[in-house]
Amino acid sequence: MFSSAVLLLALLVTVVAYVLQTVRLRGAHRANAGAVKLRDAAQEAEQAAIRQLRLAEHDLRAIGMTLHGQAECLAGGGHEQAAGVAAAASDLFDMADDLHDQAMQSGTNHVLLDEQVDLAAVVNDAIANVTTAIGPGRRHWRVAKDLSATSLSADRRAMRHVLTRVLATAVRTTRHNDWIEMALRPHPDGLALVIEDEGAGIATPEPGSRAARDSRGIGMRLTLARALMEAHGGRVEVEARTGVGTRVSLVFPASRVRQSPIRPSRSYAAPLQEAVAAGQ
Repeated sequence: MFSSAVLLLALLVTVVAYVLQTVRLRGAHRANAGAVKLRDAAQEAEQAAIRQLRLAEHDLRAIGMTLHGQAECLAGGGHEQAAGVAAAASDLFDMADDLHDQAMQSGTNHVLLDEQVDLAAVVNDAIANVTTAIGPGRRHWRVAKDLSATSLSADRRAMRHVLTRVLATAVRTTRHNDWIEMALRPHPDGLALVIEDEGAGIATPEPGSRAARDSRGIGMRLTLARALMEAHGGRVEVEARTGVGTRVSLVFPASRVRQSPIRPSRSYAAPLQEAVAAGQ
């Protein structure tokens, strides 16, 4: 009789413990599911905010480019308002750069597609985008014929962004009716698409200064362009001389070059001043 009571009590304790454990496990599962939902909702909200920042950045740059072109026309006509319009355009560019930095701080990774990219087609798209944005302003474009026979293994959308940003920067540092040239040159690491202009150039900051430590390099605001080129195994090289012009080289590794009349081999190391003078 006594042993039966002990067994019954042990069974009762086991059942109670099982019930309590089940309740705890279900509670933990519900809490975990709730945490996952909150995490997913937070990620979706963050991505939505980043998209809004990038759209706002794009709009600010487009308006800034239009004002930049208007300022050039006003300056050409001797209007006093030219300086004010140019300053407003500069403010918009600075605001767009700030929004870009905020979006970049999210730490999101860029997923690249491996496509066969017609380099000339992407360059022409970028020129069309920049030309439309600048409005009444005008630049002359020299595009080497070698580009039309060159194809790369790259992400087309990323390349369009890189070229649009680099060409937009060239427009900002040049004047009405200036020339902007694009050519292919061999490089020790592969092949370089070189964009040169005859503008005022961009002064390189003093070593150790805040601008020199800035991830945007010498102030050209090419953070994302640099990141996208590095994701392709390449890089952005910049050389600038105040009063001479700017040279931006988009360096692609040899493994990215599918077809080109320019064989990736030796580098082109002509001084910037000589290259600019030869093109004038």
